[in-house]
Amino acid sequence: MARLFATLLFVLLIGKQALLPEAYEPVSFFLTWQKLPNTTMTVRYVTKDDRANDTIEWRERGTSAWESANGRHIRMPQKLPYFIHSVELTSLKPGQAYEFRFSDEGKVYFFRTAPSHLTRTLRFAVGGDMYHDGIEDLKETMRQAAAQDPLFVVAGGDLAYAAPVVSLFGEDAKRWFTWLKAWQDTMVAPDGRIIPLVPVIGNHEVIGRYLQTRDQAEFYYALFATPEPKTNYVLDFGDYMTFIVLDSEHTQSIEGEQARWLQDTLLKRSQVPNKFAAYHVPAYPSVRKYEGKVSTKVRETWVPYFEAASLNAAFEHHDHAYKRTHPLFKGKIDEEKGVLFLGDGAFGIKEPRQPKDLDSKWYLVKALPERHFILVSLKGRVRQYQAINYKGVVIDSTIR
Repeated sequence: MARLFATLLFVLLIGKQALLPEAYEPVSFFLTWQKLPNTTMTVRYVTKDDRANDTIEWRERGTSAWESANGRHIRMPQKLPYFIHSVELTSLKPGQAYEFRFSDEGKVYFFRTAPSHLTRTLRFAVGGDMYHDGIEDLKETMRQAAAQDPLFVVAGGDLAYAAPVVSLFGEDAKRWFTWLKAWQDTMVAPDGRIIPLVPVIGNHEVIGRYLQTRDQAEFYYALFATPEPKTNYVLDFGDYMTFIVLDSEHTQSIEGEQARWLQDTLLKRSQVPNKFAAYHVPAYPSVRKYEGKVSTKVRETWVPYFEAASLNAAFEHHDHAYKRTHPLFKGKIDEEKGVLFLGDGAFGIKEPRQPKDLDSKWYLVKALPERHFILVSLKGRVRQYQAINYKGVVIDSTIR
């Protein structure tokens, strides 16, 4: 009898195990925002086409019961055998930690929503021009950025360098897969929290580089969920910060509709104490010519709106060096009313370019050939800006 019972128990256990969902992980994933960062989070992930699943499980950290959330998917561009999934979690609590997983037996990850009020120091990191050289060069800087425990990281364009100037075959998809996996592997805070991504489009996301249609940037538009969804959008962090992302003439004109949107967006947020913008091509370049066509358009079209709205800082990229300008207002140095411009896109550049000397670039305070990211720390109305290189060394710092 005991033998029969043992046999039945064995069969039942085997049967139960066979019914459990198989543990699996996506090819890659990242977190981002489509709506308010204090009450939502979007999980974007890539699967092979035979493992498509638009459902994830999530729960408030510290609770036991899992909830299911469903999303949608699209096929990877170029008809590759992969799907891009998007699941948006909404009605979350501000400043709260949440766990999520991709299957019942899968690894448990966690994130934290943004707070509604700025009651303690908040940090975010910015950097562009990423997978230009070896992937390890990029990952070194990514690890240093993640080690600062930023609430989010802004990827300022030229992420995977996947789009050629002209191509009959489209973008290099392998570079996107490599970049996505590098982001997943490194953008983890010291406590294991997954750090959200705020994407910016750059010229190397676009076949043809400038003034192209979204079809010429198909991987960027397919991979990244943004609030509009466009390449210009705004994220409002509670009552303390606004972050604006712009398209520096890659798939949208600097002038016209985007300029009107920028003016209106800033006017509606005139009372927000911390206002920032990020885009790819700089208004005030550290390496390229001041008279460059796109740079001139940015200065003439967007910068007056920045000045009128008392923007605190604009983050620029593209030139593969580090730079910090004087506070600038109406083409002059103005310590009281000026806007700070920081850049210039050298997150993954193994050999950054030598900036022009400071005498020839009147607007520059500091410029260095350094692979780096910029760390912003907010405490009330005090803003600290630090440039940190790939070794974790602070190479420049200012408070405004």
